[in-house]
Amino acid sequence: MKTAIITGGTRGIGAGLVRDFLRCGWDVAYSGTTKESIEKSLLSLSEQFDKENYIALKCDVTNEKDLINLWKSTLKSFGRVDIWVNNAGVTNEQAPFFQISPDEFMKIIDINIKGLMLSTYIAYNRMLLQGYGAIYNMEGLGSDGRVISGMAPYGTSKRAVRYFTDAFAKEVNNGPVIVGTISPGMVMTDMTLAPLRKDPTKNKQLIRIYNILANDPDTVTPFLVSEMIKNKKNGAKISWLSSWKVMERFISAPFTKRDLVGKYI
Repeated sequence: MKTAIITGGTRGIGAGLVRDFLRCGWDVAYSGTTKESIEKSLLSLSEQFDKENYIALKCDVTNEKDLINLWKSTLKSFGRVDIWVNNAGVTNEQAPFFQISPDEFMKIIDINIKGLMLSTYIAYNRMLLQGYGAIYNMEGLGSDGRVISGMAPYGTSKRAVRYFTDAFAKEVNNGPVIVGTISPGMVMTDMTLAPLRKDPTKNKQLIRIYNILANDPDTVTPFLVSEMIKNKKNGAKISWLSSWKVMERFISAPFTKRDLVGKYI
């Protein structure tokens, strides 16, 4: 049986990836940052899946020892690692950069860039020794170069993720371990919902865009998991929200009247 590791797998897109790998018959190891979030996610999984097929560990992706422990614990439980997904990440509350505290934007850089690079380094070198594997890095707002006011720290981090992954994929081309990115598009998670819940009236335009383009995690993650499992190409970019989907959503918006955001706030 094959095995996936998901960092940041206790909620949102990460939790969806965990569930869909399990639905595909894979073993899964995933990480969270708090004991409480891990216990809550384990309880949820136990209602749907055999406990022998998944493990969860507390892991700080900026800590090398934690990441090595995540790898070793997965090998001990399941004997192999076929796919490693760098999903763990944090965002900033939308605001001009000069109003964001250094602690907040440095945390984004530490987790979204430094943590992702460290995780890739550890996973790649160990996959190289086992002779196979695939690493996928999670893209997000800013990866494609779009600039959104108030999202400078997060957008910078995701732009860096794309550059780093593209550069590293070129370095390891034709090797036994492949590297790529996954892009879920707009997904309704705690990170995206936070500003809407804080002040819905101030974010009417953002709510309109979400109602047109966003999806629930469980709509997106089956596609991402299926494509990761099928993919054999180094440097692959697996993207849910393609250009034609965006166009189709905007064309049909006046007729469909989606109210996805209304489910959450």
